[in-house]
Amino acid sequence: MIWVVLALKYLVLLLICLFVLVIFFNRGAGGKINRAALLVLRSGSAAVPEGKRWELGKGVVLGRSSDCAVSLPDPYVSNRHARIILQDKKYYVTDLGSTNGTLLENHYLTAPQILRNGSQLQVGGFTLRADLPEQNQARRSFLLPLFPGLILGAGSLELYREQLLSTQDIALLAVAALFLVVSSFIVEYKGKGDPLIIHIIGVLSALGLIFIFRVNPYYGLRQAYWVLAGYTLFWLIQIFLSEYRRLLDYKYTFMVLSIVFLIFTIIFGVEAGGARSWLSLGSFRFQASEFVKVFMVIFLAGYLEENKEILRVGTLKFGRFYLPDWPYLGPLLVVCGFSLLLLVFQKDLGMALLFFVTFLVMVYIATERSYYLLLGLGLFSIGAVLMYYIFPHVQSRILIYLDPWQQIDGGGYQVVQSLFAISGGGIFGMGLGSGFPKLIPAVHTDFIFSLIGEELGLLGVMGILGIYYLLVWKGLRISFNAPDGFGSLLACGFSAILALQTLIIVGGVISVIPLTGIPLPFLSYGGSSFVSNCFLMGILYKVNAESERDVDQHGASMRAVEVDR
Repeated sequence: MIWVVLALKYLVLLLICLFVLVIFFNRGAGGKINRAALLVLRSGSAAVPEGKRWELGKGVVLGRSSDCAVSLPDPYVSNRHARIILQDKKYYVTDLGSTNGTLLENHYLTAPQILRNGSQLQVGGFTLRADLPEQNQARRSFLLPLFPGLILGAGSLELYREQLLSTQDIALLAVAALFLVVSSFIVEYKGKGDPLIIHIIGVLSALGLIFIFRVNPYYGLRQAYWVLAGYTLFWLIQIFLSEYRRLLDYKYTFMVLSIVFLIFTIIFGVEAGGARSWLSLGSFRFQASEFVKVFMVIFLAGYLEENKEILRVGTLKFGRFYLPDWPYLGPLLVVCGFSLLLLVFQKDLGMALLFFVTFLVMVYIATERSYYLLLGLGLFSIGAVLMYYIFPHVQSRILIYLDPWQQIDGGGYQVVQSLFAISGGGIFGMGLGSGFPKLIPAVHTDFIFSLIGEELGLLGVMGILGIYYLLVWKGLRISFNAPDGFGSLLACGFSAILALQTLIIVGGVISVIPLTGIPLPFLSYGGSSFVSNCFLMGILYKVNAESERDVDQHGASMRAVEVDR
């Protein structure tokens, strides 16, 4: 009997580890690109005959210099003219600041572009064709879509044995498990985008439900309904948003909505946890800033895409630097500064920090100018000092961060208990249902990570952090592969939100940084957080799906051209 009990307590941990292993096995099962090459169609020098081939391997540099792997002796070719590099099983070509530029399909390269089979490059007097063998796709997995249901099933059995779940709770979790599994199977076998996104969301949602039910079935019941609502929103985006580029036409609408939400929260908001960040409509409450973070990323992506060249180059000289004119830089600073100010008035400093860093990341990605980062860090330092002296609860959190043991009977109690819980978990944890969540205030919201560390141990939290890493990594890959700048900035902004939100809350509960009241995406209790993150992931998946569709259409057109030849 003892072995059955131990198996149930550690089955969720085993499933987390198996999920990560299956992902790496499945992703590695795709075929490798072998013997990809460049073929000379037209030569600009007698030294390089037509038909000559250079194998690409993991990447090559094209240029006039004899040190280049693809040496093109032509006076119109720079010494180091262009580069081709293999990343994520795809070849990308980029110009290296050459004098005469590099043309891909008769268009000058201004940013890295995917090199496809049959694509033609023009470098000086040379015309080169890419011969890339068809890449085998990662094979479909029947096992990955099952993991959300398996985790919910395993966790429910143990919680039922511990008498923490009723029969009605089991029935609701069964419905949620069916919903998560069916969604995963749809994207695995019918979806155009990478199904890994929805698999990861499903696993995190399942883990969140199990641990929230474990703390308090009342909150678990509410979270289950929010999971169903969030997934419904995800699918509504896939059905009714014909293409993500349409969001570009409504960027100012999203900006206005963001400002209105924040102003309404200041005027009519309800204070909770020291922050006035909730709007109440009768018995229904939601955190407006959770949706504002998504709306503002859409606005920033659209505005930066339209004005990135002017923001990058600048026209006004200040010493060694060129800054953009006020008509271009001003609206960006005013909108973002005003939004941050409203968040500060709400005392929602965690969300203000998240938004500010996301803003800096997106501006840097769009402009590639490091002085924007330096300026932002300077403003952040000044703002942090001002917030410390203006808001007493900021001073309190800084003091707790510096030495929580001095305030163990007051504000430091929560952090100290979190550290005790994580350290008590050891490597394998105490087992599901064997921890002491009641010792940590608000454990189902800000400190869900501490409970996971206590009951699943170091192995469990490392597995969960690995899952978050995979989700952010996939978002960045989507950003890199997006067919246009708007999609790239959207994916980059959303990935930055997920990464920063995870780092901020995990760093806070382990006392690496001062604690802020930000929920852990998909794991912490909270309807506003879960639904807004599903909204975010729905758009991210849409960008990925349209990128894959464009790749397929390009490949089909290239094959048609080859047939005509």
